[in-house]
Amino acid sequence: MRAGSALDALVAGLRGSLAAEVDWQAVIALANHTLVTPALFSSLAHAGELHRLPPDVREYLAFIHDRNRERNLRLKAQLGEAVAALNRRGIVPVLLKGAVPLFLSPPDRLPDRITSDLDLAVEACELATAEACLAELGYRPVPNDRGMARPQDVGVLELRPCRAGAIEDVRSTRQGDLEVNVPSAQSRALHWILHDLLKEGDYWRGRIDLRHMHDLAQLADGEEIDWTALRAMVSDRTARNALDTQLLTLHHFFGTRIPPTCAKRPMARLQHWRRVFTARHPVFGAPLRFAGNLVWGTQRLSRARELAQRDPVDLLRRAFLILINKGLRSKI
Repeated sequence: MRAGSALDALVAGLRGSLAAEVDWQAVIALANHTLVTPALFSSLAHAGELHRLPPDVREYLAFIHDRNRERNLRLKAQLGEAVAALNRRGIVPVLLKGAVPLFLSPPDRLPDRITSDLDLAVEACELATAEACLAELGYRPVPNDRGMARPQDVGVLELRPCRAGAIEDVRSTRQGDLEVNVPSAQSRALHWILHDLLKEGDYWRGRIDLRHMHDLAQLADGEEIDWTALRAMVSDRTARNALDTQLLTLHHFFGTRIPPTCAKRPMARLQHWRRVFTARHPVFGAPLRFAGNLVWGTQRLSRARELAQRDPVDLLRRAFLILINKGLRSKI
């Protein structure tokens, strides 16, 4: 099955409908790669389309969905334990990314997304106390990673510092005896977009994180997001182009309503076309992706002067991995 047909069928399923002809092996492979298999099952279930699936496909999707639900139950309990311990020290953490829907949802209506870790932020002056608090619960630093983990848990807990007021528009939220700070939907959306496109280089490399795209679509459906105000929060030219590119792709795949001004920037339109074209036609789009990897790699390596002096072999290895498209993980 062509990559474009598999992508179209998967996106249709995430929107609750079935394509006319589906190669389920190709679609499930793509869903597994992009970490949206449980969401695919939930979307088809809510739309009443499960009965139209082949029995083996329905059983497989249900199996992955149920196992992910068990994992999310354990992650929710893990998050609650960590928040309780921090609260006892007078620390109210800021929840980020997937930790927000996990905390806010009741146990009988857990989110269907695959959550890889739990992201929390505390004020910089509280970081040492927070780390000591988690160490008392048995958490230990993960080698070569910013996170902390325990053998009995299913996910890594990533604790990061933030300056007071660095994360704007947060509200205090309580669930029973637990208290956290939750960023607004607008702030969460902006964080997801800038993290993917700028920090991880998707803007230059022409990659798409379909799971985060689906997260954004669900966020826009469930909460009011003023995309015009969100765009006004970004003044940097490259960041604005990246934001518009993501919104154009969001509208293309999930029909999310976006401001017409997003399509006025020629660079955003070009980047959007490049991302969709390479996702649908990976062979023909390979030169475009290679060029994007070259630009992204040049930017990254220009900041790696210390690494070049300390370990030039490792620097060359990283450059090679970028050029051959390694490190894509769940992205297309």
